[in-house]
Amino acid sequence: MLHAVILFAAFVAVESYTCVQRSVRPDAIVCVCNSTYCDTIDEPILQANQFQLYTSTKSGQRLQLTIANFSNESANGTLLIVDSKKKYQKIHGFGGALTDAAALNIRTLSNATQRKLLETYFGADGLGYTYVRIPIAGTDFSTRPYTYDDTPGDTTLTNFSLVEEDDYKIEYIKQIKSIMPDPESLRIFTTSWSAPPWMKTSNKMTWGFLKRSYYRVYANYIKKFFDAYKERGVEIWGMTPGNEPLDGFQPLSRFNAMAWKPQTVAFWSTHYLAPTLSKAGYNPVYMALDDQRFELPWYVAEMFKDENAKKLFDGIAIHWYADLFFSPSILTQTHDKFPDKFMLMTEASTGSNPLNRRRVVLGSWTEAEQYILDIIENLSHWVSGWIDWNIALDKNGGPNWAQNFVNSPIFVMPENDEFYKQPMYYAISHFSKFVPRNSHRISFTDFNNNKDVKKIAFLTPDQRVIIVFINKGDKLVDITVKDKYTDNFTITAQLPGKSFSTLQYFV
Repeated sequence: MLHAVILFAAFVAVESYTCVQRSVRPDAIVCVCNSTYCDTIDEPILQANQFQLYTSTKSGQRLQLTIANFSNESANGTLLIVDSKKKYQKIHGFGGALTDAAALNIRTLSNATQRKLLETYFGADGLGYTYVRIPIAGTDFSTRPYTYDDTPGDTTLTNFSLVEEDDYKIEYIKQIKSIMPDPESLRIFTTSWSAPPWMKTSNKMTWGFLKRSYYRVYANYIKKFFDAYKERGVEIWGMTPGNEPLDGFQPLSRFNAMAWKPQTVAFWSTHYLAPTLSKAGYNPVYMALDDQRFELPWYVAEMFKDENAKKLFDGIAIHWYADLFFSPSILTQTHDKFPDKFMLMTEASTGSNPLNRRRVVLGSWTEAEQYILDIIENLSHWVSGWIDWNIALDKNGGPNWAQNFVNSPIFVMPENDEFYKQPMYYAISHFSKFVPRNSHRISFTDFNNNKDVKKIAFLTPDQRVIIVFINKGDKLVDITVKDKYTDNFTITAQLPGKSFSTLQYFV
């Protein structure tokens, strides 16, 4: 299916493959993909005297491309002055998690459709993902609670073994690398939700501390995971000591969790984990915390009182689930306190609020807005990348043994051998497709400050300026973009109501 796009008279018509729309609720659509067809992102060569504008709308446009020449028109509507010489943090990239649930769901599709799904994230025509997060053993997004050694007292880890789901994940990682334009750019990072229960004070999967007597055994357990994946051809780039350490303090926690006090995790990481891995030839990039932003900066500040821990950890991993309730200024405070540590958003998903009775909402534009606003907010406050949670779930938001169902950018529909791309998939794509690794966030001045329009700007390694917009309002907004150091061009464009837009041009 081909179509021509003309947003206003100055634009050149561009042809591009489009979303095959399916209405899933009133005023809600998804894009349907199968073994032979999936919408792609059109990428004509960007000319020096032109700009490109990609637009997605609630009404149904998906990354619709228009091209126009620079002009000398006077400012109209919202005026934005870009300062491409004032740089902030370097961008590390975007990605998602390959959980047990994701692997099991992808496997329900035909081989051809499986490849289409992976291509839509990692292929040349896809989102441009360069990160994959892989759990060490089970999470709530598994069909059962398990670890790699559930034999009580097995201190020699004789019974350590990967599971069938690892076979699937390793297979998909290899496919992903064969799909990516630059497979060497893929960064795989990992974490464990819990040690085997017999190593913990609670003897439970869902809460409790690691017993002091098992510090070395648990470090060996992590090493054996690295060994097992390396033997299968998968190298781990980075890790955190444990997922959401505060969850493990709660006896009523519903899913896999283990508690870590900041001083304790600093000690275990520097005296047991890192030495054990290093002796075996593994020197991953270590990231602290892997929990909510409200734990910043105090949690890592306590960790980094240990000078060895401060030296060991290069980054700080954060999750999004409390972002609505805590100011992003916390992130800036953390950056100012530890400017040599990068921050990476490592888990996000909508539908996780336990008070929300309707967790899975197909075709939700509101949840796509939540995603793009969160990416803008985090990256505007020194975060270097944004990693989504499950890359594929079923229509119920699972499987999840703890019934902690959530949304995903892609839902699989095995009964028809197809998958749905949700609006939130396109929210991510407005960043991940256009802002490659080693881009920088750059400064801009907004002279109108339209409350419905949020935005952020980047400079790519090849000297493209990228500006991502969201127009939350219902009305079309006129924008004018000028460059602080160039007087000979003006960009004038329009942002439709309820839309996401990515503007790019050479500086």
